[in-house]
Amino acid sequence: MAKQRFGEYLVTKKILTRDAVSALLDEQRVVREELGQLAVRRGYLEEPELVQHLSTFMGIPLFNPEPLTVDPAVTGKVPKKLALKLGIFPAGVGGSGELVCACAAPVPSVALQSVGRLVNRPVVLQLVSRGRLRKLQSEQYSRQFDTSIRLSAFASDQEDLHQITELLEKLLLRAINMEASDIHIEPTRGDLVVRMRIDGVMIISESLPLHLAEKVISRVKVLSQLDIAEKRMPQDGAFFFKPQRLDVDIEGVNIRTSTLPVVYGEKAVMRILPAHDSAAYLDELGMQQDTLAQFRKLVAMPYGIVLVTGPTGSGKSTTLYAVLRAIRSEAVNLTTLEDPVEMKMDGINQTQINPGPKISFAGALRSILRQDPDIIMVGEIRDGDTVKVSLQAAITGHLVLSTLHTNDAPSSFTRLVDMGAEPFLVASSLRGVLAQRLVRRVCSQCGEEQQISASELRMLRLPEDRPFPVRRGRGCEVCGHKGYRGRTGIFELLVMDDQVAAMVASREAAERVRRYAVERGEFRTLREDGIMQIRQGVTTPEEVVRVTMG
Repeated sequence: MAKQRFGEYLVTKKILTRDAVSALLDEQRVVREELGQLAVRRGYLEEPELVQHLSTFMGIPLFNPEPLTVDPAVTGKVPKKLALKLGIFPAGVGGSGELVCACAAPVPSVALQSVGRLVNRPVVLQLVSRGRLRKLQSEQYSRQFDTSIRLSAFASDQEDLHQITELLEKLLLRAINMEASDIHIEPTRGDLVVRMRIDGVMIISESLPLHLAEKVISRVKVLSQLDIAEKRMPQDGAFFFKPQRLDVDIEGVNIRTSTLPVVYGEKAVMRILPAHDSAAYLDELGMQQDTLAQFRKLVAMPYGIVLVTGPTGSGKSTTLYAVLRAIRSEAVNLTTLEDPVEMKMDGINQTQINPGPKISFAGALRSILRQDPDIIMVGEIRDGDTVKVSLQAAITGHLVLSTLHTNDAPSSFTRLVDMGAEPFLVASSLRGVLAQRLVRRVCSQCGEEQQISASELRMLRLPEDRPFPVRRGRGCEVCGHKGYRGRTGIFELLVMDDQVAAMVASREAAERVRRYAVERGEFRTLREDGIMQIRQGVTTPEEVVRVTMG
Protein backbone atom coordinates (compact mmCIF):
# COMPACT_ATOMS: atom_id res chain seq x y z
CA MET A 1 0.00 0.00 0.00
CA ALA A 2 2.85 2.39 0.84
CA LYS A 3 4.36 1.74 -2.59
CA GLN A 4 1.00 2.62 -4.20
CA ARG A 5 0.93 5.80 -2.13
CA PHE A 6 4.41 6.84 -3.27
CA GLY A 7 3.29 6.23 -6.84
CA GLU A 8 0.25 8.43 -6.26
CA TYR A 9 2.52 11.08 -4.74
CA LEU A 10 4.66 11.09 -7.89
CA VAL A 11 1.55 11.52 -10.04
CA THR A 12 -0.02 14.19 -7.80
CA LYS A 13 3.19 16.26 -7.80
CA LYS A 14 3.39 15.88 -11.61
CA ILE A 15 6.77 14.19 -11.28
CA LEU A 16 5.66 11.17 -13.34
CA THR A 17 2.59 10.55 -15.47
CA ARG A 18 -0.06 8.08 -14.35
CA ASP A 19 0.79 5.85 -17.32
CA ALA A 20 4.46 5.77 -16.29
CA VAL A 21 3.60 4.84 -12.69
CA SER A 22 1.17 2.15 -13.89
CA ALA A 23 3.89 0.64 -16.08
CA LEU A 24 6.34 0.70 -13.16
CA LEU A 25 3.80 -0.95 -10.83
CA ASP A 26 3.15 -3.69 -13.40
CA GLU A 27 6.88 -4.36 -13.65
CA GLN A 28 7.24 -4.20 -9.87
CA ARG A 29 4.85 -7.13 -9.43
CA VAL A 30 7.22 -9.25 -11.51
CA VAL A 31 10.68 -8.13 -10.35
CA ARG A 32 9.82 -7.30 -6.69
CA GLU A 33 11.92 -4.13 -6.73
CA GLU A 34 11.09 -0.83 -5.03
CA LEU A 35 9.11 1.59 -7.17
CA GLY A 36 11.66 4.38 -6.81
CA GLN A 37 14.59 2.17 -7.81
CA LEU A 38 12.64 0.98 -10.84
CA ALA A 39 11.96 4.60 -11.81
CA VAL A 40 15.71 5.30 -11.68
CA ARG A 41 16.60 2.16 -13.64
CA ARG A 42 14.05 3.00 -16.33
CA GLY A 43 15.37 6.55 -16.71
CA TYR A 44 12.32 8.37 -15.29
CA LEU A 45 14.33 9.85 -12.41
CA GLU A 46 17.94 10.46 -11.45
CA GLU A 47 18.87 8.95 -8.08
CA PRO A 48 19.38 12.36 -6.38
CA GLU A 49 15.88 13.34 -7.57
CA LEU A 50 14.45 10.12 -6.14
CA VAL A 51 16.09 10.72 -2.75
CA GLN A 52 14.77 14.30 -2.73
CA HIS A 53 11.20 13.13 -3.46
CA LEU A 54 11.42 10.30 -0.91
CA SER A 55 12.68 12.79 1.68
CA THR A 56 9.63 15.00 1.16
CA PHE A 57 7.26 12.03 0.98
CA MET A 58 8.56 10.30 4.14
CA GLY A 59 9.41 13.42 6.13
CA ILE A 60 13.04 12.38 6.62
CA PRO A 61 15.59 15.18 5.97
CA LEU A 62 18.40 14.67 3.48
CA PHE A 63 21.76 13.48 4.79
CA ASN A 64 24.21 16.33 5.39
CA PRO A 65 27.55 15.21 6.85
CA GLU A 66 29.16 18.68 6.86
CA PRO A 67 28.02 19.92 10.33
CA LEU A 68 28.48 16.54 12.04
CA THR A 69 31.28 15.72 14.45
CA VAL A 70 32.78 12.28 13.90
CA ASP A 71 33.09 10.77 17.39
CA PRO A 72 34.07 7.07 17.37
CA ALA A 73 33.32 6.90 21.11
CA VAL A 74 29.64 7.43 20.21
CA THR A 75 29.27 5.88 16.76
CA GLY A 76 31.32 2.85 17.81
CA LYS A 77 28.67 1.90 20.39
CA VAL A 78 26.32 0.81 17.60
CA PRO A 79 27.30 -2.79 16.73
CA LYS A 80 28.08 -3.45 13.09
CA LYS A 81 25.56 -6.30 12.84
CA LEU A 82 22.77 -4.14 14.27
CA ALA A 83 23.55 -1.24 11.92
CA LEU A 84 23.54 -3.53 8.89
CA LYS A 85 20.34 -5.25 10.02
CA LEU A 86 18.50 -1.94 10.48
CA GLY A 87 19.93 -0.42 7.31
CA ILE A 88 21.57 2.55 9.03
CA PHE A 89 24.99 4.15 9.22
CA PRO A 90 25.95 6.00 12.45
CA ALA A 91 27.48 9.07 10.81
CA GLY A 92 28.28 11.42 13.68
CA VAL A 93 27.02 13.72 16.40
CA GLY A 94 24.78 16.68 15.53
CA GLY A 95 24.77 20.17 17.01
CA SER A 96 22.37 19.24 19.83
CA GLY A 97 24.26 16.10 20.82
CA GLU A 98 22.02 13.71 18.87
CA LEU A 99 23.39 10.73 16.94
CA VAL A 100 22.70 11.24 13.23
CA CYS A 101 22.23 8.02 11.26
CA ALA A 102 22.05 7.81 7.48
CA CYS A 103 19.35 5.51 6.12
CA ALA A 104 17.77 4.65 2.76
CA ALA A 105 14.32 3.76 4.15
CA PRO A 106 12.27 4.38 7.32
CA VAL A 107 13.41 2.54 10.46
CA PRO A 108 10.88 1.34 13.09
CA SER A 109 10.72 3.68 16.09
CA VAL A 110 11.23 0.75 18.49
CA ALA A 111 14.54 -0.05 16.79
CA LEU A 112 15.62 3.60 16.97
CA GLN A 113 14.84 3.66 20.68
CA SER A 114 17.10 0.63 21.14
CA VAL A 115 19.93 2.41 19.34
CA GLY A 116 19.27 5.51 21.46
CA ARG A 117 19.68 3.48 24.65
CA LEU A 118 23.00 2.09 23.40
CA VAL A 119 24.46 5.54 22.76
CA ASN A 120 22.57 7.28 25.59
CA ARG A 121 21.28 10.09 23.37
CA PRO A 122 18.50 10.78 20.84
CA VAL A 123 18.84 9.27 17.35
CA VAL A 124 17.90 11.22 14.21
CA LEU A 125 17.57 9.76 10.71
CA GLN A 126 18.75 11.44 7.51
CA LEU A 127 18.06 10.02 4.06
CA VAL A 128 20.62 8.85 1.47
CA SER A 129 20.44 6.69 -1.64
CA ARG A 130 20.90 2.93 -1.22
CA GLY A 131 24.16 3.06 -3.14
CA ARG A 132 25.61 5.75 -0.90
CA LEU A 133 24.46 3.93 2.25
CA ARG A 134 26.26 0.76 1.13
CA LYS A 135 29.39 2.78 0.37
CA LEU A 136 29.33 4.49 3.78
CA GLN A 137 28.91 1.16 5.57
CA SER A 138 31.58 -0.58 3.52
CA GLU A 139 34.14 2.19 4.03
CA GLN A 140 33.51 2.45 7.77
CA TYR A 141 33.63 -1.23 8.62
CA SER A 142 36.66 -1.95 6.45
CA ARG A 143 38.40 1.05 8.05
CA GLN A 144 38.02 -0.54 11.47
CA PHE A 145 40.18 -3.47 10.34
CA ASP A 146 43.85 -3.27 11.29
CA THR A 147 45.91 -3.03 8.09
CA SER A 148 49.26 -2.56 9.82
CA ILE A 149 52.03 -4.91 8.68
CA ARG A 150 54.39 -6.55 11.18
CA LEU A 151 57.77 -6.49 9.45
CA SER A 152 59.15 -9.04 11.93
CA ALA A 153 56.98 -11.66 10.23
CA PHE A 154 59.00 -11.14 7.05
CA ALA A 155 62.49 -11.05 8.54
CA SER A 156 63.53 -14.26 6.76
CA ASP A 157 62.95 -15.31 3.19
CA GLN A 158 60.78 -18.31 4.18
CA GLU A 159 57.36 -16.68 3.83
CA ASP A 160 54.57 -18.97 2.67
CA LEU A 161 51.79 -18.18 0.21
CA HIS A 162 49.32 -17.40 3.00
CA GLN A 163 51.58 -14.68 4.40
CA ILE A 164 52.09 -13.06 0.99
CA THR A 165 48.36 -13.23 0.27
CA GLU A 166 47.56 -11.60 3.61
CA LEU A 167 50.21 -8.91 3.02
CA LEU A 168 48.76 -8.00 -0.38
CA GLU A 169 45.20 -7.99 0.98
CA LYS A 170 46.22 -5.60 3.75
CA LEU A 171 47.84 -3.25 1.24
CA LEU A 172 44.76 -3.30 -0.99
CA LEU A 173 42.42 -2.83 1.96
CA ARG A 174 44.52 0.08 3.22
CA ALA A 175 44.38 1.69 -0.22
CA ILE A 176 40.59 1.34 -0.31
CA ASN A 177 40.28 2.80 3.20
CA MET A 178 42.47 5.76 2.24
CA GLU A 179 40.51 6.25 -1.00
CA ALA A 180 43.65 5.79 -3.09
CA SER A 181 43.29 5.56 -6.85
CA ASP A 182 46.52 3.65 -7.50
CA ILE A 183 48.99 1.42 -5.64
CA HIS A 184 52.61 1.33 -6.83
CA ILE A 185 54.79 -1.61 -5.73
CA GLU A 186 58.36 -0.57 -6.55
CA PRO A 187 61.63 -2.46 -5.95
CA THR A 188 64.50 -0.08 -5.16
CA ARG A 189 68.14 -0.75 -4.33
CA GLY A 190 67.41 -1.45 -0.68
CA ASP A 191 63.64 -1.84 -0.17
CA LEU A 192 60.34 -2.80 -1.72
CA VAL A 193 58.50 0.54 -1.57
CA VAL A 194 54.70 0.72 -1.64
CA ARG A 195 53.33 4.11 -2.69
CA MET A 196 49.71 5.18 -3.05
CA ARG A 197 48.15 8.01 -5.02
CA ILE A 198 45.63 9.77 -2.77
CA ASP A 199 43.73 12.82 -4.02
CA GLY A 200 46.18 12.96 -6.93
CA VAL A 201 49.32 13.05 -4.74
CA MET A 202 51.74 10.13 -4.23
CA ILE A 203 52.63 9.13 -0.66
CA ILE A 204 54.82 6.32 0.69
CA SER A 205 52.59 3.84 2.49
CA GLU A 206 55.06 1.08 3.40
CA SER A 207 58.70 0.01 3.01
CA LEU A 208 59.13 -3.77 2.93
CA PRO A 209 62.20 -6.04 2.79
CA LEU A 210 63.48 -6.28 -0.79
CA HIS A 211 63.42 -10.09 -0.79
CA LEU A 212 59.60 -9.91 -0.83
CA ALA A 213 59.55 -8.19 -4.22
CA GLU A 214 59.46 -11.27 -6.44
CA LYS A 215 56.87 -13.04 -4.27
CA VAL A 216 54.51 -10.05 -4.06
CA ILE A 217 54.76 -9.30 -7.79
CA SER A 218 54.18 -12.99 -8.58
CA ARG A 219 51.05 -12.96 -6.41
CA VAL A 220 49.77 -9.89 -8.28
CA LYS A 221 50.44 -11.69 -11.57
CA VAL A 222 48.62 -14.85 -10.47
CA LEU A 223 45.55 -12.84 -9.43
CA SER A 224 45.67 -10.92 -12.71
CA GLN A 225 46.12 -14.10 -14.79
CA LEU A 226 49.47 -12.95 -16.16
CA ASP A 227 52.52 -15.02 -17.10
CA ILE A 228 54.63 -15.24 -13.93
CA ALA A 229 57.63 -16.47 -15.94
CA GLU A 230 57.66 -13.39 -18.20
CA LYS A 231 59.79 -10.75 -16.48
CA ARG A 232 61.32 -8.87 -19.41
CA MET A 233 58.15 -7.53 -21.03
CA PRO A 234 55.34 -5.30 -19.70
CA GLN A 235 52.03 -7.07 -19.01
CA ASP A 236 48.49 -5.84 -18.34
CA GLY A 237 45.70 -7.66 -16.52
CA ALA A 238 42.85 -7.31 -14.05
CA PHE A 239 41.18 -9.08 -11.12
CA PHE A 240 38.29 -8.73 -8.69
CA PHE A 241 39.38 -8.14 -5.09
CA LYS A 242 37.43 -9.35 -2.09
CA PRO A 243 39.51 -10.40 0.94
CA GLN A 244 39.93 -14.17 1.35
CA ARG A 245 42.47 -14.38 4.17
CA LEU A 246 41.24 -11.38 6.18
CA ASP A 247 37.95 -11.48 8.04
CA VAL A 248 36.48 -8.21 6.83
CA ASP A 249 33.20 -7.70 5.00
CA ILE A 250 33.49 -5.18 2.17
CA GLU A 251 32.02 -4.85 -1.28
CA GLY A 252 34.53 -6.22 -3.76
CA VAL A 253 36.35 -3.89 -6.15
CA ASN A 254 37.82 -4.32 -9.61
CA ILE A 255 41.58 -3.87 -9.93
CA ARG A 256 43.44 -3.19 -13.17
CA THR A 257 47.11 -4.16 -13.09
CA SER A 258 50.21 -3.28 -15.06
CA THR A 259 53.71 -4.73 -14.63
CA LEU A 260 56.90 -3.22 -15.99
CA PRO A 261 60.58 -4.30 -15.85
CA VAL A 262 62.72 -1.78 -13.95
CA VAL A 263 66.37 -1.69 -12.86
CA TYR A 264 65.89 -3.64 -9.61
CA GLY A 265 63.25 -6.14 -10.78
CA GLU A 266 59.63 -5.67 -11.75
CA LYS A 267 57.27 -2.90 -10.75
CA ALA A 268 53.49 -3.37 -10.46
CA VAL A 269 50.80 -0.70 -10.48
CA MET A 270 47.26 -1.53 -9.41
CA ARG A 271 44.46 0.88 -10.35
CA ILE A 272 41.36 0.66 -8.13
CA LEU A 273 38.41 0.91 -10.50
CA PRO A 274 34.93 2.20 -9.66
CA ALA A 275 32.24 -0.32 -8.78
CA HIS A 276 29.71 -1.43 -11.40
CA ASP A 277 27.41 1.38 -12.51
CA SER A 278 28.75 3.79 -9.85
CA ALA A 279 29.23 6.82 -12.09
CA ALA A 280 28.92 10.22 -10.43
CA TYR A 281 25.99 12.51 -11.14
CA LEU A 282 26.70 15.67 -13.09
CA ASP A 283 25.80 17.86 -10.11
CA GLU A 284 28.41 16.04 -7.98
CA LEU A 285 31.38 17.05 -10.14
CA GLY A 286 31.77 20.54 -8.66
CA MET A 287 30.51 22.70 -11.54
CA GLN A 288 29.06 26.10 -10.73
CA GLN A 289 25.32 26.20 -11.42
CA ASP A 290 25.60 28.34 -14.57
CA THR A 291 28.27 26.05 -16.04
CA LEU A 292 26.23 22.97 -15.16
CA ALA A 293 23.10 24.36 -16.83
CA GLN A 294 25.02 25.19 -20.02
CA PHE A 295 26.75 21.80 -20.07
CA ARG A 296 23.45 19.93 -19.62
CA LYS A 297 22.10 21.75 -22.69
CA LEU A 298 25.17 20.75 -24.71
CA VAL A 299 24.94 17.03 -23.95
CA ALA A 300 21.19 17.05 -24.63
CA MET A 301 21.73 18.15 -28.24
CA PRO A 302 20.70 15.61 -30.90
CA TYR A 303 23.96 15.79 -32.87
CA GLY A 304 27.41 17.36 -32.89
CA ILE A 305 30.60 16.84 -30.88
CA VAL A 306 31.10 17.72 -27.22
CA LEU A 307 34.69 17.45 -25.95
CA VAL A 308 36.13 17.20 -22.43
CA THR A 309 39.79 18.24 -22.30
CA GLY A 310 42.64 18.28 -19.83
CA PRO A 311 45.87 16.46 -18.97
CA THR A 312 46.05 12.86 -17.75
CA GLY A 313 44.47 12.51 -14.31
CA SER A 314 42.23 15.58 -14.59
CA GLY A 315 38.96 13.63 -14.26
CA LYS A 316 37.90 13.56 -17.92
CA SER A 317 36.63 9.96 -17.79
CA THR A 318 34.70 10.69 -14.60
CA THR A 319 32.93 13.56 -16.35
CA LEU A 320 32.13 11.47 -19.44
CA TYR A 321 30.70 8.64 -17.33
CA ALA A 322 28.56 11.19 -15.47
CA VAL A 323 27.27 12.42 -18.84
CA LEU A 324 26.46 8.85 -19.90
CA ARG A 325 24.57 8.33 -16.66
CA ALA A 326 22.55 11.49 -17.26
CA ILE A 327 21.57 10.80 -20.89
CA ARG A 328 21.14 7.01 -21.07
CA SER A 329 17.59 5.79 -21.59
CA GLU A 330 15.69 2.98 -23.25
CA ALA A 331 14.78 5.35 -26.09
CA VAL A 332 18.35 5.79 -27.40
CA ASN A 333 21.12 3.51 -28.61
CA LEU A 334 24.19 4.63 -26.68
CA THR A 335 27.47 2.98 -27.68
CA THR A 336 30.99 3.53 -26.36
CA LEU A 337 34.46 2.79 -27.71
CA GLU A 338 36.99 2.63 -24.87
CA ASP A 339 40.57 1.52 -24.20
CA PRO A 340 39.99 0.14 -21.64
CA VAL A 341 36.44 0.13 -20.21
CA GLU A 342 36.96 1.68 -16.77
CA MET A 343 33.39 1.32 -15.49
CA LYS A 344 30.67 -1.04 -16.64
CA MET A 345 27.26 0.62 -16.93
CA ASP A 346 23.77 -0.75 -17.44
CA GLY A 347 21.81 0.36 -20.50
CA ILE A 348 24.91 1.15 -22.57
CA ASN A 349 26.72 -0.89 -25.25
CA GLN A 350 30.35 -0.66 -24.18
CA THR A 351 33.12 -1.84 -26.51
CA GLN A 352 36.69 -2.33 -25.35
CA ILE A 353 39.31 -2.15 -28.06
CA ASN A 354 43.03 -2.84 -28.07
CA PRO A 355 44.24 -0.96 -31.16
CA GLY A 356 46.71 -2.90 -33.29
CA PRO A 357 47.55 -3.93 -36.85
CA LYS A 358 44.15 -5.59 -37.39
CA ILE A 359 41.92 -2.81 -36.09
CA SER A 360 42.36 0.85 -35.27
CA PHE A 361 40.24 3.21 -33.20
CA ALA A 362 38.95 4.78 -36.40
CA GLY A 363 38.15 1.36 -37.88
CA ALA A 364 36.23 0.33 -34.76
CA LEU A 365 34.36 3.65 -34.85
CA ARG A 366 33.31 2.98 -38.46
CA SER A 367 31.95 -0.40 -37.32
CA ILE A 368 29.96 1.26 -34.54
CA LEU A 369 28.40 3.65 -37.07
CA ARG A 370 26.88 0.58 -38.77
CA GLN A 371 25.18 -0.34 -35.47
CA ASP A 372 22.51 2.38 -35.74
CA PRO A 373 23.78 4.48 -32.79
CA ASP A 374 22.17 7.68 -31.52
CA ILE A 375 25.00 8.66 -29.17
CA ILE A 376 28.64 7.57 -29.38
CA MET A 377 31.26 8.00 -26.67
CA VAL A 378 34.85 7.69 -27.89
CA GLY A 379 37.22 7.35 -24.94
CA GLU A 380 39.88 9.56 -26.52
CA ILE A 381 40.48 11.24 -29.87
CA ARG A 382 44.06 10.17 -30.39
CA ASP A 383 44.78 10.38 -34.15
CA GLY A 384 43.74 12.10 -37.36
CA ASP A 385 41.63 9.20 -38.65
CA THR A 386 39.57 9.11 -35.44
CA VAL A 387 39.06 12.89 -35.68
CA LYS A 388 37.77 12.62 -39.25
CA VAL A 389 35.38 9.73 -38.53
CA SER A 390 34.10 11.51 -35.39
CA LEU A 391 33.43 14.71 -37.35
CA GLN A 392 31.66 12.73 -40.06
CA ALA A 393 29.50 11.01 -37.44
CA ALA A 394 28.59 14.36 -35.88
CA ILE A 395 27.48 16.00 -39.13
CA THR A 396 25.41 12.94 -40.10
CA GLY A 397 23.13 13.17 -37.08
CA HIS A 398 24.97 11.56 -34.15
CA LEU A 399 25.96 13.05 -30.80
CA VAL A 400 29.65 12.28 -30.24
CA LEU A 401 31.26 12.61 -26.80
CA SER A 402 35.02 12.35 -26.40
CA THR A 403 38.16 13.59 -24.65
CA LEU A 404 41.25 15.40 -25.88
CA HIS A 405 44.59 16.31 -24.31
CA THR A 406 44.78 20.13 -24.36
CA ASN A 407 45.53 22.65 -21.63
CA ASP A 408 42.40 24.74 -22.09
CA ALA A 409 39.16 24.87 -24.07
CA PRO A 410 40.17 27.27 -26.91
CA SER A 411 43.28 25.18 -27.71
CA SER A 412 41.05 22.24 -28.67
CA PHE A 413 40.15 23.80 -32.01
CA THR A 414 43.81 24.23 -32.95
CA ARG A 415 44.60 20.70 -31.79
CA LEU A 416 41.88 19.14 -33.97
CA VAL A 417 43.06 21.09 -37.03
CA ASP A 418 46.68 20.10 -36.31
CA MET A 419 45.51 16.46 -36.29
CA GLY A 420 44.25 16.83 -39.84
CA ALA A 421 40.65 17.98 -39.44
CA GLU A 422 39.25 20.53 -41.88
CA PRO A 423 38.64 23.83 -40.03
CA PHE A 424 35.16 24.26 -41.55
CA LEU A 425 34.15 20.75 -40.35
CA VAL A 426 35.39 21.52 -36.83
CA ALA A 427 33.47 24.80 -36.87
CA SER A 428 30.22 23.21 -38.06
CA SER A 429 30.23 20.06 -35.90
CA LEU A 430 31.73 21.07 -32.54
CA ARG A 431 29.09 22.20 -30.02
CA GLY A 432 31.27 22.95 -27.01
CA VAL A 433 34.45 22.15 -25.10
CA LEU A 434 34.78 21.60 -21.35
CA ALA A 435 38.31 21.95 -19.95
CA GLN A 436 38.88 20.77 -16.40
CA ARG A 437 41.33 20.10 -13.57
CA LEU A 438 41.02 18.38 -10.20
CA VAL A 439 41.78 20.17 -6.92
CA ARG A 440 41.82 18.76 -3.41
CA ARG A 441 38.91 19.65 -1.14
CA VAL A 442 39.47 21.20 2.29
CA CYS A 443 38.67 18.61 4.98
CA SER A 444 35.15 19.22 6.30
CA GLN A 445 36.16 18.11 9.81
CA CYS A 446 39.23 20.26 10.45
CA GLY A 447 38.76 23.15 8.01
CA GLU A 448 38.97 26.58 9.60
CA GLU A 449 38.68 30.13 8.29
CA GLN A 450 41.79 32.26 7.70
CA GLN A 451 42.56 35.46 5.83
CA ILE A 452 44.21 35.06 2.43
CA SER A 453 47.78 36.39 2.34
CA ALA A 454 49.18 39.07 0.03
CA SER A 455 51.52 36.54 -1.62
CA GLU A 456 48.57 34.25 -2.38
CA LEU A 457 46.65 37.14 -3.92
CA ARG A 458 49.69 37.85 -6.12
CA MET A 459 49.87 34.19 -7.20
CA LEU A 460 46.20 34.32 -8.14
CA ARG A 461 46.73 37.66 -9.92
CA LEU A 462 44.21 39.40 -7.68
CA PRO A 463 44.43 42.91 -6.13
CA GLU A 464 46.46 42.79 -2.92
CA ASP A 465 44.27 45.44 -1.27
CA ARG A 466 41.16 43.22 -1.41
CA PRO A 467 41.78 40.24 0.88
CA PHE A 468 39.01 37.76 1.67
CA PRO A 469 38.57 34.77 4.01
CA VAL A 470 39.62 31.28 2.87
CA ARG A 471 39.33 27.84 4.48
CA ARG A 472 42.25 25.56 5.32
CA GLY A 473 42.42 22.20 7.04
CA ARG A 474 44.71 22.01 10.03
CA GLY A 475 44.92 18.19 9.72
CA CYS A 476 43.02 15.53 11.64
CA GLU A 477 42.51 11.76 11.78
CA VAL A 478 39.65 11.90 9.26
CA CYS A 479 41.87 13.38 6.52
CA GLY A 480 45.06 11.58 7.54
CA HIS A 481 46.48 14.87 8.88
CA LYS A 482 46.71 16.32 5.35
CA GLY A 483 44.05 19.04 5.68
CA TYR A 484 42.40 17.80 2.50
CA ARG A 485 39.90 15.02 1.85
CA GLY A 486 38.55 14.17 -1.57
CA ARG A 487 38.75 16.12 -4.81
CA THR A 488 36.48 18.30 -6.90
CA GLY A 489 36.70 19.83 -10.36
CA ILE A 490 37.31 23.31 -11.66
CA PHE A 491 35.96 23.93 -15.14
CA GLU A 492 36.18 26.14 -18.22
CA LEU A 493 33.26 25.76 -20.65
CA LEU A 494 33.41 27.25 -24.15
CA VAL A 495 30.10 27.04 -26.02
CA MET A 496 30.17 27.51 -29.79
CA ASP A 497 28.35 30.45 -31.34
CA ASP A 498 28.45 31.92 -34.87
CA GLN A 499 31.42 34.15 -34.08
CA VAL A 500 33.51 31.35 -32.53
CA ALA A 501 32.62 29.09 -35.48
CA ALA A 502 33.75 31.78 -37.93
CA MET A 503 37.03 32.25 -36.03
CA VAL A 504 37.68 28.49 -36.04
CA ALA A 505 36.85 28.17 -39.74
CA SER A 506 39.33 30.96 -40.54
CA ARG A 507 42.00 29.36 -38.30
CA GLU A 508 42.22 32.22 -35.80
CA ALA A 509 44.71 31.70 -32.95
CA ALA A 510 43.42 30.07 -29.76
CA GLU A 511 44.30 33.21 -27.77
CA ARG A 512 42.01 35.34 -29.96
CA VAL A 513 39.18 32.85 -29.46
CA ARG A 514 39.80 33.02 -25.71
CA ARG A 515 39.75 36.84 -25.71
CA TYR A 516 36.46 36.89 -27.61
CA ALA A 517 34.90 34.32 -25.24
CA VAL A 518 35.93 36.37 -22.18
CA GLU A 519 34.56 39.58 -23.73
CA ARG A 520 31.31 37.77 -24.61
CA GLY A 521 30.77 37.40 -20.87
CA GLU A 522 29.68 33.76 -20.60
CA PHE A 523 33.16 32.27 -20.32
CA ARG A 524 35.06 31.72 -17.08
CA THR A 525 38.68 30.52 -17.19
CA LEU A 526 39.95 27.61 -15.13
CA ARG A 527 41.70 29.98 -12.73
CA GLU A 528 38.61 32.18 -12.35
CA ASP A 529 36.51 29.10 -11.62
CA GLY A 530 39.12 27.97 -9.10
CA ILE A 531 38.99 31.37 -7.37
CA MET A 532 35.23 30.95 -7.00
CA GLN A 533 35.87 27.58 -5.31
CA ILE A 534 38.39 29.25 -2.97
CA ARG A 535 35.87 31.94 -2.02
CA GLN A 536 33.26 29.23 -1.37
CA GLY A 537 35.65 27.46 1.04
CA VAL A 538 35.92 24.33 -1.10
CA THR A 539 39.66 24.42 -1.84
CA THR A 540 42.78 26.51 -1.18
CA PRO A 541 44.82 29.04 -3.18
CA GLU A 542 47.76 26.60 -3.31
CA GLU A 543 45.63 23.97 -5.03
CA VAL A 544 44.27 26.33 -7.68
CA VAL A 545 47.73 27.72 -8.45
CA ARG A 546 49.16 24.17 -8.61
CA VAL A 547 46.74 22.97 -11.31
CA THR A 548 46.48 26.22 -13.32
CA MET A 549 50.15 27.22 -13.28
CA GLY A 550 51.13 28.88 -16.55
